[in-house]
Amino acid sequence: MLRKYVFAFFLGLFFSLGFAPNDLWFISLFSLTCLHFLIQEANKKELFYIGYSYGFGLWSLGISWLYVSIYFYGNIGFISSIVLTVIFIAIVSLYMGATLLLYYYLRFNSKFSVIFSLPLAWIAIEYLRSILLTGFPWLISGTMMADTILDGWTPIIGAQGNTFLLLLLSSLLFLIISDIKKFQNALLPLTFFVLLCISSFTLKQIEWTTLTGSIKASIIQPNLELEKKWSTEGIIETKNMIETAIEVAEEGEVIVFPETAIIFSQNEIKDWIAYIDYKAEQKKVTLITGIIEREEGSKVRNRILGLGTENWHYDKVKLVPFGEFIPFENITGKFFDILGLKLTNTVAGKLINSIKAGSIRISPSICYEIAFPELIRKTASESNLLVTISNDTWFGSSYGPIQHLEIAQNRALEHKKAILRSTNSGISAFISNNGKILEKQGYFEDKMLKAEVNLYEGKTFYAKYGNLLLYLILSVILIIILILKRKKKIY
Repeated sequence: MLRKYVFAFFLGLFFSLGFAPNDLWFISLFSLTCLHFLIQEANKKELFYIGYSYGFGLWSLGISWLYVSIYFYGNIGFISSIVLTVIFIAIVSLYMGATLLLYYYLRFNSKFSVIFSLPLAWIAIEYLRSILLTGFPWLISGTMMADTILDGWTPIIGAQGNTFLLLLLSSLLFLIISDIKKFQNALLPLTFFVLLCISSFTLKQIEWTTLTGSIKASIIQPNLELEKKWSTEGIIETKNMIETAIEVAEEGEVIVFPETAIIFSQNEIKDWIAYIDYKAEQKKVTLITGIIEREEGSKVRNRILGLGTENWHYDKVKLVPFGEFIPFENITGKFFDILGLKLTNTVAGKLINSIKAGSIRISPSICYEIAFPELIRKTASESNLLVTISNDTWFGSSYGPIQHLEIAQNRALEHKKAILRSTNSGISAFISNNGKILEKQGYFEDKMLKAEVNLYEGKTFYAKYGNLLLYLILSVILIIILILKRKKKIY
């Protein structure tokens, strides 16, 4: 019995290799196929523990970056950091246990069930994870498909739809291997498997959006350690970077600085802001930068500020739980006080809107927000450029920043529009409308990226309808499963 759970743990570890930076999605597919063999004869209790063990393996490697953030920047000890990381992994692993519990209630003795029960259960619980208690849409399985031969469906069903596609392929592969000795039985699932792969590759050739022009753009990665960033020296250095970027910019250029690049509010440095705005306006330059807006008391807003061609701002709407605000503060706040972990209470923005700056219409997002496809969809469909800024210094050179970049690639694919991504210390990048990394800065690399960025108009199927098609497909599958299960009971 214990052997099953240990095997499931290692299968979960292998599954996480599909995400950046490893990008071994075929290993993830193999892991899921092996999971099918493990769960076919398992009872309800075994299924929960197999799922929990699989999830523990997945998250142990997948969010190993959490330890880096807690230990190096949370100001708490080595043991406490490990304990907090393990507690978090233990909690999110419950979702995978719940996945196989739901699978137990969906499955029955039928090839239809073998093909669809696990994909249906998996995507249902994964979606629940992305919305429950403010949501944790990190390592959504379909995000590993970005910039692969299987990302052709993304503009239609999105990254969450790709989760269903990945699980469906694993179910078919399981049937093919199971019936390999009886070729006739394996022929149908093999045909279905090949058709899904071919269709995805074919769909990659469709131009969902129209190229309407281009702009010159610069992305600056200041590469300031957090201690220096919040010092007088760091403030002066950042101001100099901004002034220099405007001086060397070409007319009409867009310049992007990362999240909280400016740590003073506009009112605190209004004369300097006015000077920068004037210099940018003279050169018809659009400066986009992160800034902290302070309110009465200790409350702050995490803001994107636009200067030059247009004056505008966007306040972060989707905040990071336990990072920018404390859920259930009356209970959890005391616990973190005991540990000595000081957390910031940030005020969420109210408006989710695209921003006009000269000839471009920008869909803005800050850090964690890029992981919420529905949030991005509210502005991306009406925009011709996506801009996301972040400060991933908290995660060092761990898996965190590159996983964050992979998530951004999926948003580009879903809308078939380019993304400018600026971070404090990596990984900043130009992402094409096809989700490809055109150019990027490495971890803790101090330099400026310059490129000609294409602007695209139009809406993909996903931009218009979101997950509607996916929900319809899942609903039909669920209805068929319920009908077939009922018939099995009757007969």
